[in-house]
Amino acid sequence: MASTRDPNLHFVIAAAFVLLAGCSPAATTQAEAPTSTADAYRATPEGDFPAAGICASYNEETIRVEIREWPGNVPDPRCIQVRAEQNLIIRNSAPEAITFMLGMFRATIEPGNSHAIKTVFGEYLLPGAHSLHVEPYGGPEIYFEKI
Repeated sequence: MASTRDPNLHFVIAAAFVLLAGCSPAATTQAEAPTSTADAYRATPEGDFPAAGICASYNEETIRVEIREWPGNVPDPRCIQVRAEQNLIIRNSAPEAITFMLGMFRATIEPGNSHAIKTVFGEYLLPGAHSLHVEPYGGPEIYFEKI
C-alpha cells in the first residue's frame, strides 16, 4: 500500500509549532515600568530630542512664553530648553481665548491674561521633548534635559 503522506508535512507541523510558541503569553513583551512612583505621574516625552534642533535657554527661575498670532503659526522661539527647577508662565497676547495643555496641566486663558504653572518642570515632565499644545495656535517645544 502506497503512502499518500505529503513529504513536506513534517516541515509544516514544525513551522506551526514555532508560530504558536511565538504567540504564547510567555513571549509577549510589556512596557517598561516607571523607575519610581513619582515617574508614573510625570508626562512622557514625545521624543528624545526636539524637532526644532536648537532651543533657546534661559537662566531665570520662571520661563515666560507669549502666545500670539505668529506669522505662519510658527512660535518664536520654536523650542525652549528648561531645567528641572524652573517653572512656566504662559501669556495670551492673541485676540481670542486660547487653551493650552502641558503634561497634567490644562487651562483656558482669555486675551491679555496669563496663567502660571508654579510646579517646577522636574515634578511633572520626564526628560525629553514635549509640546506646549496651544489651541487654536501652535506652541513651542519644551525640551527638558536631565542634567
